[in-house]
Amino acid sequence: MRSDSITTLLLVEDDPAVVDLLREALKRQGSGGTQLTHVGSMEAAEKLLSERPMDLVLLDPGLPDSRGIESVRRAHAAAPHVPLVVLTGMDDETLALQALQAGAQDYLIKGQIDTRVLLRFLRYAIERKTIEDDLFVAKERAQVTLNSIGDAVACTDLSGNITFLNIVAEQLTGWLWQEAEGRPVAEVLNIVDAATREPIPDPMALALARDRTEDLPSNSSLIRRDGLEIPIEDSVAAIHDRDDQATGAVIVFRDVSATRSTARQLLALSHELERSNRELQDFATIASHDLQEPLRKIRAFGDRLEQHSANVLDEEALDSLRRMTGAAGRMQSLIDDLLEYSQVAIRPERAQSVDLGIVVAEVLSDLEERLLATNGQVFVGALPTLMGSRFQMRQLFQNLIANALKFQAPGVAPQVHIEATSQGDWRGPKGRRDRTPVWEIRVRDNGIGFDQKDVDKIFAPFQRLNGSQAYEGSGMGLAICRRIVARRGGTLTASSKPGEGTTFLITLPQRAAAIDELTTVA
Repeated sequence: MRSDSITTLLLVEDDPAVVDLLREALKRQGSGGTQLTHVGSMEAAEKLLSERPMDLVLLDPGLPDSRGIESVRRAHAAAPHVPLVVLTGMDDETLALQALQAGAQDYLIKGQIDTRVLLRFLRYAIERKTIEDDLFVAKERAQVTLNSIGDAVACTDLSGNITFLNIVAEQLTGWLWQEAEGRPVAEVLNIVDAATREPIPDPMALALARDRTEDLPSNSSLIRRDGLEIPIEDSVAAIHDRDDQATGAVIVFRDVSATRSTARQLLALSHELERSNRELQDFATIASHDLQEPLRKIRAFGDRLEQHSANVLDEEALDSLRRMTGAAGRMQSLIDDLLEYSQVAIRPERAQSVDLGIVVAEVLSDLEERLLATNGQVFVGALPTLMGSRFQMRQLFQNLIANALKFQAPGVAPQVHIEATSQGDWRGPKGRRDRTPVWEIRVRDNGIGFDQKDVDKIFAPFQRLNGSQAYEGSGMGLAICRRIVARRGGTLTASSKPGEGTTFLITLPQRAAAIDELTTVA
């Protein structure tokens, strides 16, 4: 602190000799910048402090209108933010200690005033007051912060006695801070195992013993002061002083009643979903047999009727018969596709390493006759190996390639290009950013394309943009593809223009082990 930092000094003293001594001491130390104001009573001091700011108050508590500790209290009340130094007699050290407890920064014994260091002493008193105010602000900030957070906070000393509870801790325990202060932590925080009802070992003692952050067992419950039981989660850590020595512990805990209730509900829903899936599988089995059997009979008897009675039926009757058997065939195809769509979600399959290059080669082998019939070509680039379902990956590429070969303009030989690129950062569904590395696989054709505004329709079950007569199929293929990709945590989109072909973009999380060499299959 600078030597001229004390500019206004108030001396409250009724002994002229002491006043002269202090004036002379300040003069000797060259404190010409310090303005000393003197009053001889507490009433005059209170009036002056209410009118003028002071840097420091020097007080004799033995005044004509106020004596002892009462003088200290009145001076502190009149200027609570001004440093206060008490002047005492040789036999008044007990009063001096009481004055410190009442708000004074220090005291001087009149018979021992060292005139050489008086100004330095007074400056130190101001510094201590500044530090005291700063500590109060920091403590107040910390307490307001702790009372504003949603978690409960409790602190203990090294003996395991409560030193602080924030508002949430008061609410959860049923103890007010003032009531809990000084009590053993086990009395205020009665924590038991919810299953065994046995008390949990003192977590604060454990944190202090191990000098590290500890957590309560996952099945812990707090027994409130009124007996109400609250499930909680917490963490406990030791508090250290500037020498890194443990001085206590702090526990942060929260009411997890809603969380545990939600977990129980989710578990119940999970069991219900499993039951529902089993029923769906049972239904699928019934549908694949019982629902299709009448359709097979309609088609079989229709074919038999056409073979035996074609010569006796007129053209209109034959047309009706053929329409009937055709409708039965389409219905059977729709049921097959619907069952396949449902099986994507409920068929249990263990994930395995799937080489997409081999999968595509097998698909092209199956489509060899169609490729020859359409004079089509499929160009396959390097494809990754992923963890997943080999069967579903085959379904995916079978549908996409067959789709590309089917939707061609008359007289145009189909060309399909399949390639994959690695991406380290991508935008998932609804624009969500995901830093998980992914594979982007593009299946591009030169087919009839579609209007981009209809992109969502092509992935909907039974949706067909070109009518039921122009191209064969039930409209389930792309719906199945999107569901397969979604089950792998990826996305399937398409971009197109009428007459300019279509590009399907598959995005799948990377689980790659290898890349195939570039191959071209015609």
